[in-house]
Amino acid sequence: GLYSEDDRVIGILAFDGEREVSIKADITVDATSDGHLIRMTDVKKSYGRSGEGSFVPFGVFFQYAKDGKLILKNNDSGIMDHYSARDFSKKTVMAHANGSYLLGREEIVNCALHTGVREGLTFEGEDSVRYGDLLLGKRPEKILFWAYSDLDRHGSLLATEEELFQSWWVISNLATVMISIPVSMGSVVPKDIKGLVTAGRCLSFDTYSQSAVRMNRDMFRMGECVGVAAAMAAIEGKDFLDIDYGEFLSRVKRKKCFDGFSGRAYCYDNSYQAYLTKMNSLGREPDRKYEGMARHESICETVAFDADKSFDLLKTDSPGVAIWSCYVSPEREEMRERLYTEMCKAEESLYRNNCAIALGLIGDTRAIDVLRDIVKNRDCFFFTDNRRSNQFRSAIAVCLIGRIGSESELELLYDILAEDEIERPMYHTLKPNYLYYPEPDRNFLYFTMLTHTCMAIYMIFKRCGLPMIELHRYFADYFKDEAILRRVTEAKKGSAAYEEMSRFIGYILGITEE
Repeated sequence: GLYSEDDRVIGILAFDGEREVSIKADITVDATSDGHLIRMTDVKKSYGRSGEGSFVPFGVFFQYAKDGKLILKNNDSGIMDHYSARDFSKKTVMAHANGSYLLGREEIVNCALHTGVREGLTFEGEDSVRYGDLLLGKRPEKILFWAYSDLDRHGSLLATEEELFQSWWVISNLATVMISIPVSMGSVVPKDIKGLVTAGRCLSFDTYSQSAVRMNRDMFRMGECVGVAAAMAAIEGKDFLDIDYGEFLSRVKRKKCFDGFSGRAYCYDNSYQAYLTKMNSLGREPDRKYEGMARHESICETVAFDADKSFDLLKTDSPGVAIWSCYVSPEREEMRERLYTEMCKAEESLYRNNCAIALGLIGDTRAIDVLRDIVKNRDCFFFTDNRRSNQFRSAIAVCLIGRIGSESELELLYDILAEDEIERPMYHTLKPNYLYYPEPDRNFLYFTMLTHTCMAIYMIFKRCGLPMIELHRYFADYFKDEAILRRVTEAKKGSAAYEEMSRFIGYILGITEE
């Protein structure tokens, strides 16, 4: 329990297994990771993701021996509500059962559950870290420490994500761009509550930022910086946010736990070569899912979102930096006209299509004809900016048509939902270096196209004021049994692939029913 006077926490009531202990404190640090003390307060809290409301996918970490080498494998195992004892137990059993394919083939050394360690409770703080600020380069006035990560959400259901995140992750194909993240002092302080701060992944963040600021390395650094600031507040008799910030910076920089990443801003951090070296030195076989990661020559390649300097990337199969640069350019109107001119005169289809994608992201409907052609001639072509999670161009075009298309695009989109769509060769033949395909229990490309198409149709209905009840009836009939779901996956009920598709069906029926 917490002891408080007015709006200030002054101590805690603890139980050590045998007795209750009252501890008085000038500053209390909730370092439980999951906000056990924060949950006792009246501060506004939220659980799960925005949009379809689920938690982050959890995983099971397998270690097994093969040909005399130790192999490590981390399996995403679906969605778990780790605050529910029943769901926790059920999903834990299912996750381990889904790893049983290793039995009889390999010698399992160890398996451990990675649950509840990625995302959980968030709360309203005196300040908040928002992913939009991170993507647009905004910084708080007082920084607690710098974290460093990509927006690593896990899971494959990108069609239901927020528009800005889709613009970054899907349309611009920037999944593995690392971001230097300035964590603000106020993001660890619950709003209107004094004497209590938090250290760990329970922070005043949106779910996208929370997906990034949760790595062990950053949690160590956060704990040290929060501890220094809390100690200063207690010794000086001040509130956490009123300490001498200059002195705080001096102390944490001496400890080397504050900085180290702020100079990078955005970059491709290719640690694969270092990973290979480490595995070879230990006599271990590297995880094959990382094959093909060594795209960038340097370990850390800084990215500058300058539309003029990066424009020629639109002529390549790695146009992500250029697409995003055009989107965030301060000269957006000039860039809009340049994209349209280049799209019209481009002789190469790759260049023309990329210009249309960048133009569509800006919201210019003049891109619609080219986007329509991409979808009409859909194939399994994907961009290659990233070491993983590269996006399919056909799905990107569908996503953009949902944003800027009109009723005239509905026939094309409904065609993707037709029964014979799955027979197209694109769903059965992909370049062998596409990292996450083919999956043994899911047609990943079909899942991607299907979910983006459903959301694109919904967005056109909503924007054009079409009768939503008709769309709801269509989807209710379309998903009335498991026929469509089983086109996507043959996995067992309760598996990650099965649950992800089931969750989407529930989501699309829910938003069209409103």
